[in-house]
Amino acid sequence: MSAKTTFAPQLGGNVLRNDRTAAQSVAAALDNCAAALQTPEMRHVARRVAASGFRESDLAMLIDAAASRPASAHRVIELRHSLGAEPLPAGMVETFLLLHTACRNRAALLRLGMGDGVLRCLADELRFLAAPTPPDRAQLLAASHGFISMAKVVTMRRFPAGQLQFEPSAIPISWILRHEPRKMARLAMFLGRHLRGRGPVFFHHLAWRRKNRFMLVEKEQNRSYHRIAQSLALKPNIKALVTESWLHSPETLRVSPHLAWLNKPFVECGGMIVELGDASEANGVFTGSAERRRLYEEGRFRPTTAMVIWPRAAMLDWAANHTEFAD
Repeated sequence: MSAKTTFAPQLGGNVLRNDRTAAQSVAAALDNCAAALQTPEMRHVARRVAASGFRESDLAMLIDAAASRPASAHRVIELRHSLGAEPLPAGMVETFLLLHTACRNRAALLRLGMGDGVLRCLADELRFLAAPTPPDRAQLLAASHGFISMAKVVTMRRFPAGQLQFEPSAIPISWILRHEPRKMARLAMFLGRHLRGRGPVFFHHLAWRRKNRFMLVEKEQNRSYHRIAQSLALKPNIKALVTESWLHSPETLRVSPHLAWLNKPFVECGGMIVELGDASEANGVFTGSAERRRLYEEGRFRPTTAMVIWPRAAMLDWAANHTEFAD
């Protein structure tokens, strides 16, 4: 495969490239996916799916629908249940569909205009998909978080960056309306100055397959930000990096000061923290923290959520001054 072309955008004075090694890593990982479809167990799944009346063109449509509308993942569950009485290992049907979709989208995946770090993370995701362990494969059952996340990756709606993943989006109006009315003018001025609207932006999520699923690591978070910044530099239409979580709420950081590093890059380099009101307990605010639970029960902690807006220029400036987080 020929080397990808050099892109013009720069970060810290260095021309960003999708170098031959990063591009070839994605190609080799897609080769692994194609080879996985030829294994006896996957060929067995293919025969049973074909016998159920599904055409090859239908398979990628199932994943595409689940990636764009997660509620439609029920169609994958229905397919799995329609394959007869003989049970298949957990996640086997979903893995087959995801592999098929990745291979079908090979040409587009090889043309992604993303930074090298993101391409290498993409190659890692595809290698995982080609050879998951049985416990990991079980986490790909529809409509689990792992399944939806991987469906978004193979359909190029979401991109891996290590501890984080990100996807193009826009700031929902509902979030803006949750901000305190007395502070709305400041938010409107910030959006008008830096975004000239609500998007498009990169919206980031925690990666479901991160190295440590039970804790966040500051260095890995910053490495993810640097990879996203590389890709941001290649997308002149993307105006900011945005996220929303109780993890970024000033109230959370007040009672859990050891997490203050989560907002450090934004506070120090041009970002805005926008408080959005109460957070749902179902979002994990008490997970792993008996202290937050105790303070809540004593009436000394109110779980809230916040949105972070990190404008394009500010994020690129941060990345240019923190090359220690580059791959």
